Amino acid sequence: MHRIAIGLLAAGLLPSIALAQGARVDQFRWLAGCWAFDTPDGRYEEIWTPPTGNSMLGVSRRIVDAFTREFEYMRIVTSGGGGFDFIALPQGENATRFNSISFTDDSVVFENPDNDFPNRVTYTLAPPDGVDARIEGRSNGQPMGINFPLKRTSCP
Repeated sequence: MHRIAIGLLAAGLLPSIALAQGARVDQFRWLAGCWAFDTPDGRYEEIWTPPTGNSMLGVSRRIVDAFTREFEYMRIVTSGGGGFDFIALPQGENATRFNSISFTDDSVVFENPDNDFPNRVTYTLAPPDGVDARIEGRSNGQPMGINFPLKRTSCP
């Protein structure tokens, strides 16, 4: 089977497999750890595991008056097309998949044009101790964006 795949790759018939094998979630290692920022609407926290098994797992929550008001489970995985997917489960329900549209060693942009809000999720490393996260989309027919200026914090 490997000989067939190698032959097809040499003939240029399996480019997506070659790309997928080269894409590694490890390049987003900078996102691993604990992040937070305070807003007038409460404290926002996000925690990401180190990349293992070519995936990263994340969880976020917004805390108001010592109670969790919102939470979300997240994953970053390699997609079949050679890029990456961000999978979000707000409130732990109804997974939504976003495909990477661009990525570098210190940023990644995911998009799902079929999702109203958000339809774009961005993470950008902000040295020395930050990550700028942003969600964008349409709310009530109007463009909307929310910035999350995360700062590294100690993990619980």
